[in-house]
Amino acid sequence: MKKKIIILYKLVACILFFSAGKIYAQVGIFTQNPVHPFQIDAAKDNGAAPDAAKLSNDLVVNTEGNLGIGVLNPITKVDLRSADNKGIIGVGTNPQTPVEAGAGAIRYNTSGYLEYSDGEQWIALPLTPPAKALVNANKSTAQGIDNNTSSYISGWNETVDSGTALPNGDFNPTNGTFTAPRDGFYLVSFNITLASGNIPKNTFIETAIESNQAVENIRTFKTVNSYPAFQAGAVSNYISGNCNAIFNLKTGNTIRFSVKHNIGSTRNTLNDGKFNNLSISQL
Repeated sequence: MKKKIIILYKLVACILFFSAGKIYAQVGIFTQNPVHPFQIDAAKDNGAAPDAAKLSNDLVVNTEGNLGIGVLNPITKVDLRSADNKGIIGVGTNPQTPVEAGAGAIRYNTSGYLEYSDGEQWIALPLTPPAKALVNANKSTAQGIDNNTSSYISGWNETVDSGTALPNGDFNPTNGTFTAPRDGFYLVSFNITLASGNIPKNTFIETAIESNQAVENIRTFKTVNSYPAFQAGAVSNYISGNCNAIFNLKTGNTIRFSVKHNIGSTRNTLNDGKFNNLSISQL
């Protein structure tokens, strides 16, 4: 009886040993020599030495958890780059909200285009890349700038506007406001000149480019040109200012242009478009 018990213990030990070995072994389905923890040979054609064509119908999961469909050594979480060049993904429709789907999700819209979620909204993938925003404008009319008061510059003449938003594009020349058509970085340049007149001692002119973007970004860029005290006599001449900036804008953010001076009285902008201009270029 004791001998039978010992034999039974040995038998159980062997079963447990081989079971443990089976749990940790590589799993191959329709293939005798799996090279990864999990491999399926869908066409059952690998044999002893499969070539790239035979492996193109295999599915593998490697030790990093990468899934390869038709590729033996996937290097991304899902790798479809097989030798037969048939790595196409079929994307269907989805009723989830963009919040539910999460940022980075892609779905097919039955109107005939793909959409992706940014975590807040479904955004259509354009069939062709949109033209980048480009605006050039000048100002050839006089506008009074009150003393020590920041004044927005209006009444511009557009020479270039690639946008299709608003009535005439991305820039409203009447009030001097640019509206970003899409998220991105924008290079902005602004130059203004005031009409000739007396320049008192310790005068400055401040030019500014400002946006209504989020507070975590720089909202206003300013440049100050100063005219220190003179040794003798009064000076009469033009004074001008310029400012350049790069803004990180979201769709719908706006940009406006302003001027401030302390000449002592109202001074008009010079009525010459060569000296008053702005440009906005999406990078």
